[in-house]
Amino acid sequence: MRMRACAVAGAVCLWGAGVGRLPAARAGVLLLVVVLWALLVLAAVIDARQRRFPRVLGRAIACVSAALSALVGGLARLAWCACAACAFGAVLTVAEMMWRRRHAGRPGLGMGDVKFLAALSLWAPLDAVLSLAGALVLLAWCGLLLRRDSLPLLPFAVPVFAVVRAARLLGWAS
Repeated sequence: MRMRACAVAGAVCLWGAGVGRLPAARAGVLLLVVVLWALLVLAAVIDARQRRFPRVLGRAIACVSAALSALVGGLARLAWCACAACAFGAVLTVAEMMWRRRHAGRPGLGMGDVKFLAALSLWAPLDAVLSLAGALVLLAWCGLLLRRDSLPLLPFAVPVFAVVRAARLLGWAS
């Protein structure tokens, strides 16, 4: 099952990258955007139900995000987004390690959430940071309203990411 999912994600990325060189590059970008949103929704549903983020899904999101970056802005944009994703992932990893050390090993953000946000940063680094900030605010409010200590992050992060991307497309944010 894992090999099949990786093979499908790789084939979609390679097809999208090949289409990017043809005049119909928009079709490849549109296909990759649809695939990415389907993967994001799947990640949110799995996190809501099982409180985990499968590695194969993280790899698929990273692959599609990287292909989108390369198609939209070339290798220079992909390199910049990869550096931003590594930096963002490193900062979140250090913050999570410090949290666990201070709170007797209790997980805070979770390493699956870190992988998700780093993979998403390969496409839109600033939007991933904004979605984390918005999701943490929503998470805190819902935690207070529901009186729960722990809630999954991705069901909050994916809709906030959608709002941030929509705001960019509509010109509300630059």
